Amino acid sequence: MRPQPRLNLPAEFLRLGYVLLSRIGEGASAEVWEARSSVAARTVALKISRGEVPEAESIAARLQTAWNVGRGLRHPHLVETFDGGTLPGGRAWIAMERLVGRDLQQVLDTEGALKPARAVHLGLQVCEALQVLHRRGAVHRDVKPENIFLTEDGPWGDHARLIDLGVLALASDDPEKAHEDTGRVIMGTPLYLAPELAYGATPDPRADLYSFGALLYHLLSGEPPFPGDDPLEVVQRHVTEPVRPLSALVPALPSSLVDIVHRCLEKDPLERPESVAEVLAQLERAAEFLAGGFDSISLRQARIPAVPAAGILAEWRHLAAVLERNVSLLWVNGAPPDEVSEALEWVQDSVEVLDRSLERRAARRERADALARKRIESQTRLLAQRRALTAATTEARLFARELHTRLERGLARRAEIDQMHRAALQPFADVGERAIEGFDPIGLTRLHGPVRTLLAARNEVDQDLKLARTEERDAAEQLALLLAEEVEVDSALAELRLEERDVERRLELLADEAADEVLVAQRALENASLKLFLAFTRAVVRLGGAAA
Repeated sequence: MRPQPRLNLPAEFLRLGYVLLSRIGEGASAEVWEARSSVAARTVALKISRGEVPEAESIAARLQTAWNVGRGLRHPHLVETFDGGTLPGGRAWIAMERLVGRDLQQVLDTEGALKPARAVHLGLQVCEALQVLHRRGAVHRDVKPENIFLTEDGPWGDHARLIDLGVLALASDDPEKAHEDTGRVIMGTPLYLAPELAYGATPDPRADLYSFGALLYHLLSGEPPFPGDDPLEVVQRHVTEPVRPLSALVPALPSSLVDIVHRCLEKDPLERPESVAEVLAQLERAAEFLAGGFDSISLRQARIPAVPAAGILAEWRHLAAVLERNVSLLWVNGAPPDEVSEALEWVQDSVEVLDRSLERRAARRERADALARKRIESQTRLLAQRRALTAATTEARLFARELHTRLERGLARRAEIDQMHRAALQPFADVGERAIEGFDPIGLTRLHGPVRTLLAARNEVDQDLKLARTEERDAAEQLALLLAEEVEVDSALAELRLEERDVERRLELLADEAADEVLVAQRALENASLKLFLAFTRAVVRLGGAAA
């Protein structure tokens, strides 16, 4: 592990436009700070990878994957990611919305098993979030109660948000992905871990479906499929032991709900549902069943249906259907009062508007996810290329520096030899000043030996210098090519960012707008159903009094 430079985090994030307020979370791989964005004037949660731990680069890469997948995503059941990047030394960070509320594990700790209708209501929201991630080519890998956050400021009670995208895996691991090889690293919580991940299989969407099945099993029964304190033992039970029948623990559950939970918990991924869409369809059927059947009615024994909590669509649909059914039963031989007729017509119109809004939301969400997936895949490859190029250019610069040092040493050695050569030739110059008488040729021959040695050494140095200059030229050309390639990759990334800000953001905003339209339509159905409820009960009371 390369040593990480010590960072002044407050100063570094101040430069990036964030004022750190307080540390609100700390784990083995990352720390979370509450911060204030000076640009957007909002409070955010900053998640920062640790740099002093083993596999720090892998942890930072996973956080970059979360930023790549979550950037620009606007979805009511996923935590919103505003910003992200890397710090000097390679640590990664992302800025997310600051959620207020409690996680689902805290709910389970205080309340135990949830009512089936409430569990399904939460499960539908989690499935919607998973569907978006899967369509974007990502696998969450850690679906568990602690990562389902119930916000206090949502549009209705029990508004769920899927959090902790820092363990996301892309659909396939290969050398060009923006994260380390996740397929052979067991990630996730043992209580909800898919069996194949225990063997080091590459995570895919069906691993999330297994974890979701374990989550829903826990919500309905009050405990996970394989409870225990020993992680290895729990994982082994996931791999080998059949799960206890849910119907034996929670009687009177709809068969569609029991079936989908157990199908999600199949050991063999191929035996699980094909996609989240299939799970959503089964849960919606279960929600309709749990909302209750139709009530028979008489003038003297009229059963008034209960008004559900805001936001539970299946129960409001059921209320509207029960009221419509009861109106047709009560006024089978005549027209209902005008007040009831008008309210009933309003309900029917509201249902049609809601259905159209749901279709539009699904279509826009799918378009936004499809475009985002293409961008994520391209950006992931380009970021991997950029990192590889950065490493290659760093290595090339180091090699060029080594060659330059080698050249400087060679030149210095050659200058030293030249000086020694000049000194060695000096006696020969002195000979030219003498008369031939008394000349000593033997002594002069001895002087010639060092000169020949110096000349041989100089030739050797010249050959080394020539080779070093050739290598230096080649290294300079290689570095220039790498730098040119870096420019090309940076240009491609810039084009992707422009497309992200333009087309992708526009589609994301349209999807968000469609989600708001659904919420408005749902509120309209609630209001119309409530009006019908009041009109119906008043009419029943009047008729009951008249019959008496």
